[in-house]
Amino acid sequence: MDFEKMTEEEILQKLLDDDTIPEKTVFLKRIGIPVTLRGLTGKQVYHIREQCTERKEKRGRVIENFDEEQFNTALIAAATVKPNWGDPKLLAKYKASGPEEVIKRRLLAGELSALGDIVLDLSGFNTDLEDVKNS
Repeated sequence: MDFEKMTEEEILQKLLDDDTIPEKTVFLKRIGIPVTLRGLTGKQVYHIREQCTERKEKRGRVIENFDEEQFNTALIAAATVKPNWGDPKLLAKYKASGPEEVIKRRLLAGELSALGDIVLDLSGFNTDLEDVKNS
């Protein structure tokens, strides 16, 4: 379908019909397991970013400190379809209070970063959009 010629009704129908969320399975060679991740909505990513940003006031100015490790860990926890990082057996083994702690304790820094990048890609970041030319 030529997207430049789509009617308002066709656009509306696409928005109503299409709510598929992209997924991708990657293999963590070091651990020997597949991890299935899915994309997150803008609202979910914004909420996670806010949780990982600490704001302090210093001399009348607000200083923001963004914790990238916490951000990647929270992204992975929110986007993982499987495995279940919050499984009681994993929580017990790693003496963790939640899936984020299991992820931090089980994955290496580079793995956290790489999986976080995949989640962002699946969520539409780093995506090129096609321009609709005015005719």
